[in-house]
Amino acid sequence: MDTAALVENYRTLLDAACVVGREHLEKSGFDMAMLPGVDQYSFEQRTDPFTGEPTLNGRWALNGSQRRSTLVVNADGSLLLECDLLCAHPAHEGRWAEQISIWGREPDRLKAEVGLLAELEGC
Repeated sequence: MDTAALVENYRTLLDAACVVGREHLEKSGFDMAMLPGVDQYSFEQRTDPFTGEPTLNGRWALNGSQRRSTLVVNADGSLLLECDLLCAHPAHEGRWAEQISIWGREPDRLKAEVGLLAELEGC
């Protein structure tokens, strides 16, 4: 299966990850647009070193910024998406939001979490 076929095969899961991530961002007080849409990723197929089966890997980078996002859909259908936020957390004074992570296997059961850091001195 080629990369485009893998993207289409996992389209429902990928779209669900973006919806869950954006909903979580909005509930947490962030701009939903901080999470790129599926069509903004560059995808490639890789081989899982353990199973030898294909995995789908996506990358996104915001031009002129340090913000990045990566995602992988493993051969077993499990997804992990991590997107840098790198900003002050609107609901937690003195804390920074490092990234949002979205993970799971079933589109209707995905989980999301914003990772926090202590505010950096001198920033």
